[in-house]
Amino acid sequence: MRRAVLALGGTVAGLAALFSYKTHVPTVTALSTPITPSASPTLPSAAPTLASPTLASPTMATTTMAPPTTKPSAAKSASAAPTVKKTTAPASTPPPTTQAPAPPPKPSGTFTGQAVDTNYGPVQVQITVSDGKITQANGNDMGGSSIGEDAIPQLNQEAVNAQSANIQGVSGATYTSQGYIQSLQEAIDSAHL
Repeated sequence: MRRAVLALGGTVAGLAALFSYKTHVPTVTALSTPITPSASPTLPSAAPTLASPTLASPTMATTTMAPPTTKPSAAKSASAAPTVKKTTAPASTPPPTTQAPAPPPKPSGTFTGQAVDTNYGPVQVQITVSDGKITQANGNDMGGSSIGEDAIPQLNQEAVNAQSANIQGVSGATYTSQGYIQSLQEAIDSAHL
């Protein structure tokens, strides 16, 4: 057990030391002017000599110091020059064109709503549709009341004008108007308008 704890502690300490170690990455800056090699370096040809003191001792010797000689190489001067790359923006390509789906065909034909029972007898509406528009509405007052016979032509005209079942009822023919509107809505629903 003690070995396991020591091994685990050593592993954790090693990982902590490893993750805390930071490497130094030197930054490189470009030169503003390129270095060009010259034909002959302008270094002094003779190195100065240090003169020995006037009282010479056996342990003191004369030392000659020469400055370091550096010769610029062609490879170094070529690589030191900044390189400028011209980049051009990629040609913009238009986005792919997608065709919109074709609209569904507009309904055409004759559609009939169910007969709706009213206090004065059943009412049924038939509509004629051409290219999605109501071109004709025909209501039928099957009860044969005189109120319905007077109201149906007005309701037919309102249905064509409104192109929906959102129409006004005829005053004095409330039950017939409500039955007409309900049957008209069923005909419109079957035409998918």
